[in-house]
Amino acid sequence: MRRETKQEYIAGLKEQLLDSQFVLRTRFTGLDVSSMTALRANLRNSGTGYKVVKNTLLRLAVEGTQYESLVEDLKGPIALAFSSEDPVATAKVLTEFAKDAECFTLEQAVLDGKALSASDIETLAELPSMDVLRAQFLGLLQSVPQKFLGVLEAPGRELVGVLAARQRELEEAS
Repeated sequence: MRRETKQEYIAGLKEQLLDSQFVLRTRFTGLDVSSMTALRANLRNSGTGYKVVKNTLLRLAVEGTQYESLVEDLKGPIALAFSSEDPVATAKVLTEFAKDAECFTLEQAVLDGKALSASDIETLAELPSMDVLRAQFLGLLQSVPQKFLGVLEAPGRELVGVLAARQRELEEAS
């Protein structure tokens, strides 16, 4: 690779890193092409990019950024998953894939400037997705007024019940 090409690649990689909310480093040694293609398709569906990068170029790209922790213990071929939308969806896809593929491992990640270990990534994958959280929040917003109306109607309903019981009592007595 020529020097100008390397500089352009590093600048593009740095821009991609800075545009991402969540970046995850994976090791894929021994993964076949069909599995890698399937992984890329699943990641694309969740709004995530996946790129194989050279270690030396990655070291140069993360220099002076919040992603410097990604180059700790950097050896062998690696790939980065970039997400600017839903980090939970990305973590879920990669964690599920890592369970099925023995030669694929999740190493490190950075979420909003905070370094995450492999166990942190698995914990992140267990969280509900953004769509589920939105649905739960909307359900909560709808349930509050319904419960409030139920509380407001309860005294009137109970009063009617008491009056009806008293009326039955009086009818039976006469």
